[in-house]
Amino acid sequence: MMKKVDSYDLSDSDMLNPNNPYQFCHLTKLVLENLPNLEHLLGLVGLPEIKTLELRGIPKLELLTTTTGFANGEEEDEMQYCFPRLSTLVICDCPKLSVKPYFPPSLQSLTLEGSSEHLFSSGCFFHPRHGGHAHGEEPSSSSCIVDVKHPHLKKLKLSRLIGSSSGWDVLEHLTGLHVLQISECRDLNDLPESMKCLTCLCKLKIEDCDNLCVLPEWLGELRSLQHLWIESLPIMSIPPQSIQHLTSLESLDIMFCNALQQLPEQLGEFCSLRDLTIFLPALTFLPESMRRLCSLQFLNLLGCEALTLLPESLGDLSALRRFCIQNCPGLTSLPHSMRRLELEALLIGGNPDLVRRCREGVGEDWHLISHIPVLHLLD
Repeated sequence: MMKKVDSYDLSDSDMLNPNNPYQFCHLTKLVLENLPNLEHLLGLVGLPEIKTLELRGIPKLELLTTTTGFANGEEEDEMQYCFPRLSTLVICDCPKLSVKPYFPPSLQSLTLEGSSEHLFSSGCFFHPRHGGHAHGEEPSSSSCIVDVKHPHLKKLKLSRLIGSSSGWDVLEHLTGLHVLQISECRDLNDLPESMKCLTCLCKLKIEDCDNLCVLPEWLGELRSLQHLWIESLPIMSIPPQSIQHLTSLESLDIMFCNALQQLPEQLGEFCSLRDLTIFLPALTFLPESMRRLCSLQFLNLLGCEALTLLPESLGDLSALRRFCIQNCPGLTSLPHSMRRLELEALLIGGNPDLVRRCREGVGEDWHLISHIPVLHLLD
């Protein structure tokens, strides 16, 4: 008999049989995966040490009960949490699942992938308390107080949610979020305005949302944002001007936004930016304001097929130490200001003409880069 188990994967098994002899009182991670006939998760009360729970590929699962006594209608102060230490919850491809009465309040990280939008409704996060009404009477709307249950939630990943952002108002209450990732939400036409309440947000990643055509102006209100990834938004063509207010931004990745032909001139306002990665096939030029990126240490240009010229202002990037140019075939020469850069490493690849001009001792641009300690020239 297993006296102590730290982690156990129950994929394709019937380990939930109540007659099973295994003891899980010390279990800290539970993975349920590929269980096509499982419909309910009830009675998981003997798992006091569970910190991570993953539910993956359970298409018929309808209910996850997170407290005892819920089915019997007990008052909340008489209930006990089934997962009092749960910090990480992953729900993937469980389209019918509902959580009752609400997600465990101890959660720090929540992933919802391939789920119905109802799982991301306020009812799964908050518990309404009612007061000021006689026994047996229905509470009025004025007597309903929303009890916020998730002060600890720091990381939220939403992927392949079914439905638009109309039901995402719950975000305005999750003000402690530090990390938010939104991916493959095909029905998403715009970002919910409730996001602008996420004043503690440090990392934001938006990717593979095919119908998202514009980022909102209020994006600039997320003043705590330090890392921003914008990837695979194929019809987004205009970044918001308010992006200039993200003065705490340290890293920015803009990739695979094929309709984006130019970067905002306000890019130069990112005084804290250290890492910049650009993969934009339609980009035709780099903004002159980039010369003001006084903290930039790493510049990565990838797949910028329409880019034909690097500006002389590039030489003003006094903090730049690493520079990569890959698969930008339109770039056939380097600016003379490259001599002023105190680069520690330069990589050029997928640019045959540029590589030829940079060959040691014989290339026309060799004198511009000969002072750089580490050079990688890849044909």
